[in-house]
Amino acid sequence: MHRSYFIETYGCQMNVADSELVEGLLQKEGYQPASDIKSADAIFVNTCAIREHAEAKVHSRLGRYNLIKKLKPATIIGVLGCMAQNLKDDILESKPYVDIVLGPDSYRKLPEILNRKVENSESVVDTKLSRYEVYDDLFPSRNEGINAWISIMRGCDKFCTFCIVPFTRGRERSRSIASIVAETEKAVADGFVEITLLGQNVNSDKHEHEG
Repeated sequence: MHRSYFIETYGCQMNVADSELVEGLLQKEGYQPASDIKSADAIFVNTCAIREHAEAKVHSRLGRYNLIKKLKPATIIGVLGCMAQNLKDDILESKPYVDIVLGPDSYRKLPEILNRKVENSESVVDTKLSRYEVYDDLFPSRNEGINAWISIMRGCDKFCTFCIVPFTRGRERSRSIASIVAETEKAVADGFVEITLLGQNVNSDKHEHEG
């Protein structure tokens, strides 16, 4: 029997792109999208720490996930993204039923963590920011539509007084041109007719080593 997952996404288009990336990772490991949230073996919420309404919504949704977990204790609940990065201690203290807390640079580890969770009841936290992770070699799993969101860089070095992004998304690093072209070609082959290039600060996209 296939293991199943359900992902809800709040926040910006980068979060949408990251959720598609996570789906690609999970499907590569044999997980299948659940038809509804109550039937999922693992429930994830990809979160935003920038928009207050999105953050409040996540807290509310986690309460609902807990009700599902009470009826089906084997259900794994995971918090991904910027709230996980910024509020991990608060999440673990106020919501002890959360099993996995992963920051934006730790998605690659998710399949391994899920396999470990089957035998380990302790919460798993990984919010270490990377100077190098851009998920160059991974392809997202996109839903049907006309537009494909493609991340070309991650992070920000500006450290504006009012902005938390450098602390939740890390420092700037850019994907290789070759990987961006490969993902774009695949998206077009899959039927997407619009391509939107994303990044926390796309004006800082750099490719010094590619000539």
